[in-house]
Amino acid sequence: MDEKLYWLWFMGLEKITLKQKNMMLDRFNFPKTIFSLSRELMEKTGILKKSGLDYFSNAQNLGKARESLAFMESHQIDIITRDSQYFPESLNNIYMPPLGFFAKGDLALLKNRLTLGIVGSRNPTIQGEKYARGFAQAMAAVGITIISGMAAGIDGESHWGSLNELGNTIGVLGTGVDQCYPRSNQKIYDLMSEKALLISEFYLGEKALPFHFPLRNRIISGLSQGVLIIEARKKSGSLITANHALEQGKNVYVIPGDISSKQWAGGNQLLKEGAMLVTEPRDILEDYVIPGKSLSMEKSFSPEIPEKTLSDVDEKKLYQLIRKGYTTIDQLVLISGLPVNQVNSVLTMMEIDEVIKINYGNIMLI
Repeated sequence: MDEKLYWLWFMGLEKITLKQKNMMLDRFNFPKTIFSLSRELMEKTGILKKSGLDYFSNAQNLGKARESLAFMESHQIDIITRDSQYFPESLNNIYMPPLGFFAKGDLALLKNRLTLGIVGSRNPTIQGEKYARGFAQAMAAVGITIISGMAAGIDGESHWGSLNELGNTIGVLGTGVDQCYPRSNQKIYDLMSEKALLISEFYLGEKALPFHFPLRNRIISGLSQGVLIIEARKKSGSLITANHALEQGKNVYVIPGDISSKQWAGGNQLLKEGAMLVTEPRDILEDYVIPGKSLSMEKSFSPEIPEKTLSDVDEKKLYQLIRKGYTTIDQLVLISGLPVNQVNSVLTMMEIDEVIKINYGNIMLI
């Protein structure tokens, strides 16, 4: 309990950078020792400049840490520090290793050696959502823990796919672990805090700030044996995660996508640069072998969206054209020969019947 308070104090020092904190730990080993340092001794280390020394001297009290500990106890939140049995060894070897992290849920998942990160677009196509949920479900079914970032889109679908099986999934948040972001993920946040695991290196109460998410991505890759990219643009957080994974010596897997779509351009670029192309979960499973143990996949995975039976002639016509890749209203009007107002009317009915989904003018089959 005593050590936990000092770790909370240390992690809560807002005006001292992670790099500076790592330097302090390398030199003094324990937050309790750092807490007891005089201003003069800290100044001799050269780690902090005058403003930092002033802040350090004024921050040497445990009031905030005691309040945080009380909050954690009442909300079933743990703190996993570097000296904890649950702190993954893999995180010690990444760029700017975290001091520790806050956790809510099943800590035993941190012990699983079989892990796969899945990341991708926050605004995916129906096909991308299907891939994310399907791959995650298939991998979780054989005991692999899925790591993702709890964002909308591919991240959320990956967590849902895992929960549909054994619940083997870890969400790495870009906020404090007590904050749900985005709000649309409240249901899965609540479920994962009970049946899976949520973690964050950011202090309790921290909101979603832009710089948090690139930092979070190194944790996702650090916890993962490999990273699967699904539907990522060229300039996206997913590619940051992929680059972290490559720097950490991890495999990067990519599901190929439409070469004419910006949505898939980042992943396709990774394939050109040597990432591993995958079209089914078995392609990834080949790399997940533990001596003396065989992993087999009982469930098959189909990337196809089942064809639906429609009775209306115009709906059938447009449906087949959409399946062939004509996914804008202008294309459908040109190829079908139907008037634009009729095409709009038919598409509206198809969307109401949940045959299609229209997202920013792009028509997708459900």
